[in-house]
Amino acid sequence: MNTAASDRTSYMRAALAPLLALLTIALAACEGSAPPARTPTAVAASATPSPIERSPTPAAVTPTPEPSATPAPLVNLEPAGFPLDPKLHAGRVAGKVGSRRIEAGAGPTLFDYSSRQQAADDPGQANESGWDCRVHVEYENAPAVDWYVQPGELVRATMDGVATLTINTAVNAFDHYGVSREPYIGNPDRARAPVMPFPGPGGGMGVYVSVVNDTYRTDYGHVSLASTIAAVPDRAFAGGYTRDTDYASMFAAPRSAGIGDTIASWPVHRGDVIGYTGDTGYSEAPHLHYAITRLSDGARLCPTNEPGFDDAGWLLR
Repeated sequence: MNTAASDRTSYMRAALAPLLALLTIALAACEGSAPPARTPTAVAASATPSPIERSPTPAAVTPTPEPSATPAPLVNLEPAGFPLDPKLHAGRVAGKVGSRRIEAGAGPTLFDYSSRQQAADDPGQANESGWDCRVHVEYENAPAVDWYVQPGELVRATMDGVATLTINTAVNAFDHYGVSREPYIGNPDRARAPVMPFPGPGGGMGVYVSVVNDTYRTDYGHVSLASTIAAVPDRAFAGGYTRDTDYASMFAAPRSAGIGDTIASWPVHRGDVIGYTGDTGYSEAPHLHYAITRLSDGARLCPTNEPGFDDAGWLLR
């Protein structure tokens, strides 16, 4: 560096020194008056949380009421109508005495048979499709009505009450003893059809259902064991019996009429299914036996409108 340049630099530094000093003082003053650094203020959390989207609250559900333990009141206390479909065609006796048979479904409807034919004066006509009340009085000392129908037809209660399933025997007495049924089919051949044709008990109504209320009793006899057991409500069985009990083995022999074991009981109303037709007990052919008893005096009533009975025609009411 030459002497002239050096002198020029020294001169400039000397000239600028006062300015640098003033700048330094000004900066210091600015820093002293600046506001202090701000400490962040904590923000209190809101007492109300931010809304969160939720599933809508389900509306209150009113529970379905349990079925009442109290059974519906009994209303139809008098028996009325048919225990079988009145439009069903009965069987008809065919052939001559000694070789008679029943032709299934070849007879009149049950309604026509009981409202017209069973009241006929001709016993052959009156008993062509089942015994009338007069033959029942002769053979059983009480009126009742039979219809020749095939096993498995629905049997319905004709009044409100308590149904009871009873078993005398699960077998057919004619088959059990090897006795011919033919003399008893239709109008019995009295020369060959004694009241008691068996060497032992006749088995009565076999398997049967009774419906009882405070005023009347109705009986539905000779029903099918297996089908009727299947129709019994689960909780209706008496102690010691179930749907799976071997009834056929337990009741394999006929007993005297009037003897029977109570298998089940349950409340019913008119029109309820209480069993199925069969061929058990003292039964000359598959049929339903139907009887009505008035409890106040024990009188057996005539279901048909046959002559000679004071209180008759219950099927047609």
